[in-house]
Amino acid sequence: MSLPTFQASAWLWALLVLPVLAVGLVAWARSGRRAAAAWSDPAVMAVGPTRRTRALRAAAAGVALLAVAAGIVALARPSVEATGHERRSSVMLTLDVSDSMTKTDLQPSRLTAAVDAAERFVAEAPEDTSIGITTFADRASVLLSPTTDRGRVRGALAGISDTREGTALGAAVTTSLTALQAAGAVADPPPADPSDSPGRIMVLTDGANSIKNATSPEAAAERAAAAGVPIYTILLGDDPGRPDQPLPSETLSAMASRTGGVFAQSTTSDDLRAVFADIGSIVAPVEELRELTVWVAAGAIALLVVAGLLAGLARPRAPRLEGVRAT
Repeated sequence: MSLPTFQASAWLWALLVLPVLAVGLVAWARSGRRAAAAWSDPAVMAVGPTRRTRALRAAAAGVALLAVAAGIVALARPSVEATGHERRSSVMLTLDVSDSMTKTDLQPSRLTAAVDAAERFVAEAPEDTSIGITTFADRASVLLSPTTDRGRVRGALAGISDTREGTALGAAVTTSLTALQAAGAVADPPPADPSDSPGRIMVLTDGANSIKNATSPEAAAERAAAAGVPIYTILLGDDPGRPDQPLPSETLSAMASRTGGVFAQSTTSDDLRAVFADIGSIVAPVEELRELTVWVAAGAIALLVVAGLLAGLARPRAPRLEGVRAT
């Protein structure tokens, strides 16, 4: 928690009126005492306030001044910067393990480079960010449900080596989405801004969807968008894809755009590490302003109530008659 800042700091200039008010209150009290001394005879009747009354009035005036000061501070909208991760808590790493991932245009291979980048992401992500892993080729499966246990995540990544034929891109997204829902990382109702989603999906693949009679990438993106979960897609290499389908870059870019995510393409291992570093910032600690205005205003009201109570206690009692007895 940092020191308070003020979003409407110009109001703080109004605090300069407090010394003027204080001087005015002192002058008013003194004028009252002078008038009492001039127009009363203490030998007959004690007109001036008692010491107790003067002390209560002084206390009421002091508390009232504090209330005015608190009200001015509330108008200046005090805030503090606080770090939070709670709205960015779960990420599903969704890795393509199709046979084409063994190509070596990314050294030592596309798959190895992807796993290495994922391990770097795991190392740099905040400790309270849950990370899960989905792998896909001809079918998709959850290798690890979202967890904060970094040892389990690294162990799961280290075990990825076998490849299969096919690329079920749509099924990969829906499988990761289901894993996020099971982990409670999908907001209900979905957030208006995808950047506020508590769950995210990162897809690393080198090709277009190649499995027929499966969920299409477009349909999967629609489901993720409806749930408010952004998809971050990373294209590995520059394969042209299948002649009967759009370019992989077009498909992945459309998925990211539809869900409020980001699309990137990596043609070298260094590119991939840089892309992961950039996208990894989505789960970095978020500096946000928390306004204290309500609390300060409530304090000002409470001080006014106290000042009123003190003023009530300071009300003068019936005059004391000196030397006069009731008959």
